Amino acid sequence: MKDLKVDDVIRDFFRNPEHFADMMNAILYGGQNVIKPDELQRMDTSEIFVGNYISRERRRDVIMLWKGKDSQAILALEAQDQVDFTMVSRTLLYDALTYNMQDKEYKSYKIMPVVSLVLFHGEGRWIAATSLVERMDIPESLKGMPNDWKMKIVDIKDLDYHLLKNEDNRNIVKTVNQIWRKEKEDFKGMEVSKTAARVIAILTERFDILERVKGEEGTVAMWSFWKDIEDSGIRIGEERGMKKGMLRIVITQLKKVLGTLTPELTLRIELSNEEELNNLALHIADIHSETDVYMILE
Repeated sequence: MKDLKVDDVIRDFFRNPEHFADMMNAILYGGQNVIKPDELQRMDTSEIFVGNYISRERRRDVIMLWKGKDSQAILALEAQDQVDFTMVSRTLLYDALTYNMQDKEYKSYKIMPVVSLVLFHGEGRWIAATSLVERMDIPESLKGMPNDWKMKIVDIKDLDYHLLKNEDNRNIVKTVNQIWRKEKEDFKGMEVSKTAARVIAILTERFDILERVKGEEGTVAMWSFWKDIEDSGIRIGEERGMKKGMLRIVITQLKKVLGTLTPELTLRIELSNEEELNNLALHIADIHSETDVYMILE
């Protein structure tokens, strides 16, 4: 895959103000045209995470400054393909850093609200916690005392594509839902832009298709690409099994070299793609610290 980077495809798509505004309007306002593309301004997604062991860059998928007619806010969108129990604390961290950025850059008593949405596009249902308290084992003496924080998560399979006005957005949500539900007959006669086809390929892990829809011009006939969904499901399952096997090997080897791995590093490795895992395996002999691992993954 691998001229096109998976994360970049999603980021580039939703960095388009029309795509971003339309998706946010569908999720937050039931499809009403509240957020307008010309009211959005891209923000730098680079933020500094200072952990117990190392400082490193954290990057949100897409973040926009919304200067509406009557209000201002910072809107963020994260795409998530796997159920992850750490997503609550990670999203909280992203939001906290965004508020901290306002304190440092704007130096104003009033700060803008930060609204973060997690768009889950994986197979199955989100079964992990959506609030901090859900992850806590709280003794009776402390019930009601810890500060809670709730994550806003939307399963793309539950999103009504009729609420989307942008054609690419509508085709993506409709098609992803059909693919996960194995409703391939609906693809007959359906065409989408290459931009939308790339995002659909990413969201459904059809990376073989991703290689065949490069460029911006033209459309893709959905039936010709997705007519063997059942067979591809078997192949995807095999690919996932291979990735899990490689993941176990890499983590085992790193533990032999470094002893123990911090939770932050373990999570970063688990979120690595196949190319990154192979690169780590090839450079095990060059790794002497967790910093070395992060440098290889960059």
